[in-house]
Amino acid sequence: MVNNDTKEEEVLYERRGSRCRFKRWFPYKNYEIQLRLDYNGKPNEAPILDADIRDTTTGKLVKRDLWHHTEVKHDAASNTDSYIFKFDSLVLRFCIITTAALDQSFRVAVGKR
Repeated sequence: MVNNDTKEEEVLYERRGSRCRFKRWFPYKNYEIQLRLDYNGKPNEAPILDADIRDTTTGKLVKRDLWHHTEVKHDAASNTDSYIFKFDSLVLRFCIITTAALDQSFRVAVGKR
């Protein structure tokens, strides 16, 4: 995940059995926020940016609102497909860089000619 404004990159982590990729919780005012990319079982489509927000005073999750799901949109300023997360006065613009690994097995026979 790349912050469009600061260019800071963060590798998201996985949880076994989850279809999401998670950003670590971060503080904002008297809240903690966790963002995650939810692929919803569709790895070839742009994921939805989900968010959970926790009140640090009570430890309870904040009731979900429009900020809970953020669709990807084309951002003309950065010329990238980006997520614009808004909560209270916080606005974060992110894009994602996806990498994939491919494993291949080979069978080789070595002999004399």
